[in-house]
Amino acid sequence: MEKKLAKQEILTLSQQIEEHNYKYYVLDQPVIADQEYDELFKRLSLLEAEFPDLKMSSSPTLRVGAKVASGLKTIHHSVKMLSLDNTYSFDELKAWFVRVFKGLGTDKVDFSVEPKIDGVSASLLYENGLLTLGATRGDGEVGEDVTHNIRAIRSVPLELRSKGGVVPRLIEVRGEVYMDKMAFAKVNDERKARGEDLFVNPRNAASGSLKLLDPAESSRRKLRFFAHSFSRIEGGGAIKTHAEFLAMADQFGIAINPLNRSCVSVDEVIDVCRDLERQRQGLSYDVDGVVVKVNRFEAQRTLGETMKSPRWAVAFKFQAYQATTTVKDIVVQVGRTGVLTPVAELEPVACGGVTISRATLHNFDEIERLGISKGDRVLLERAGDVIPKIVKVISQADERAEVSKLPANCSSCRDDFIDEDPEMVAYRCINPACPRQLARRLLHFASRGAMDIEGMGESVVEALVEKGLVSSVADIYTLTKEDFLGLSFFADKKAEKLLGAIETSKARPLSRLIFGLGILNIGEKASLLLARRFSDMETLSRAGADEMMSVAEIGEVSSAAVLHFFSQKETRDILVKLSACGMNMKEPEAVAAGLLFGKVFVFTGELVRWTRGEAGQLVKDLGAEVGVAVTKKTDFVVAGEGAGSKLDKARDLGIKIINEEQFEEMVHGKK
Repeated sequence: MEKKLAKQEILTLSQQIEEHNYKYYVLDQPVIADQEYDELFKRLSLLEAEFPDLKMSSSPTLRVGAKVASGLKTIHHSVKMLSLDNTYSFDELKAWFVRVFKGLGTDKVDFSVEPKIDGVSASLLYENGLLTLGATRGDGEVGEDVTHNIRAIRSVPLELRSKGGVVPRLIEVRGEVYMDKMAFAKVNDERKARGEDLFVNPRNAASGSLKLLDPAESSRRKLRFFAHSFSRIEGGGAIKTHAEFLAMADQFGIAINPLNRSCVSVDEVIDVCRDLERQRQGLSYDVDGVVVKVNRFEAQRTLGETMKSPRWAVAFKFQAYQATTTVKDIVVQVGRTGVLTPVAELEPVACGGVTISRATLHNFDEIERLGISKGDRVLLERAGDVIPKIVKVISQADERAEVSKLPANCSSCRDDFIDEDPEMVAYRCINPACPRQLARRLLHFASRGAMDIEGMGESVVEALVEKGLVSSVADIYTLTKEDFLGLSFFADKKAEKLLGAIETSKARPLSRLIFGLGILNIGEKASLLLARRFSDMETLSRAGADEMMSVAEIGEVSSAAVLHFFSQKETRDILVKLSACGMNMKEPEAVAAGLLFGKVFVFTGELVRWTRGEAGQLVKDLGAEVGVAVTKKTDFVVAGEGAGSKLDKARDLGIKIINEEQFEEMVHGKK
């Protein structure tokens, strides 16, 4: 075929395929059979293979590109992606209207009302009509580059449809990526057949699919997209209302929800909310509420926004999904800190798209309030469409057991327990040798955020406790190869590897040890603050209340918890044992105040110890900044596994490159 004819056919086929994508995925009005569509796609692929230089940047065949070689890149949103405040009743919604009218000085306000899709927020950037970037919301300021998977969503145009109009020089569209119920069921059926874990709900499935490194797999999961807003538009004419934006998006071929409505009164908005809630179950996708927005942009600017939410928009959340089921039993779980939590074991029931078989009863006062017992029929709901919660007892069992009361002893060790604080509802087992509590403490001690003992997982810990080989965290360091070989699932190599990990953990900084000891109310950050303030374990353990309270962010409750922990004989015994086995009890020498202030860090590759967000927060707490790209202003590049082009650029610019261990030493105060 002549190149000129091939060029024309490639253009025609591309236009035809994208038109069919638009009619099928956006309008839900297909005009050809799937086989005919596949034939068009195959013909285009063959021509592009024969004439690769004729392949357009917006070709439909680019929807499924090459796999991403390593982890997803982070991007900074040019305009922060805010979250919405929620209302859960019409009274709360009306109170929001009152605030809007007061802020604008008038009740003559028109609104846009839209279904709140239960999906994943995403931002799409088009430059001169071409899709150039797709990103997740992330924390609102920093998201992840998922352009490869956004391109695979057939309801997302790779090139805006101008229809003879003016395409903006730049437009950043925001919306919701979702998976409809039929696609969700198919994905889970396939995962079940392969013996893989099932997705909990369509939102969970959409989130996981959007972050896949292989766009071909993402494409097979049939994600879709609805636009609901924009962050910026440059060129292409001014628009004054949200309704005009939706019309513009529709004109450009960007999918908008056909159930969107415009309203001019409070009563009209409430009627639409009621109507959408009635339609909820019959929709092909999950909707968990309604979003109400002030229509005019000038009014939106007048109302402004808080640090996290716009004042001109609000979400009205539908009532949680509910179901009824029977209580099979009420058991008591023992947590790491000894807290006893009653849990209802239920006849499995579908509720809000998931199967629920257990629900926490929180505390024993809640049991008494509900009057719940084994055999009762109960009303269950997913609070916020997520957490299973028992609302009330619908009917009591014919042969009803006594309402569960506070047990006389711990369900794990059968020892006595006490209410640690008369003002608290929680009860705790006070037996330091409690097996369940001990197992939880050991797992926490060995966790990545604490001593990071690789291989010390749940099955190992449970076996060690069951055989009586450990009675405290200090006993981990007295274990021998023979001890591990005595466990059914250990061989020489595995035992030696775990012993090596245990030995390595002795060198962790004091802050990690403090966190690993599991002091009540003391998390990772508080552990670091305490380690920096007192430098060594001896000084910390002898500190008084005044000294403890002088530490920034350590309040009365946390201070009392630390003092109580170190006053116990069991703690002193554990510290003596840990010291005797060679455990590091000091924090590395503190960096001079302000040494990292103003420094710029860039992260690349996959980190093991933290997520990028967590690592970024650590340096921000020290007064440093997190950069998106490597520039001459970058001070440090932290390189994880699979580091890519940023690493090469850092080398070219002569910027200091550090690995994760060096980064950890730096943020913990070691030069």
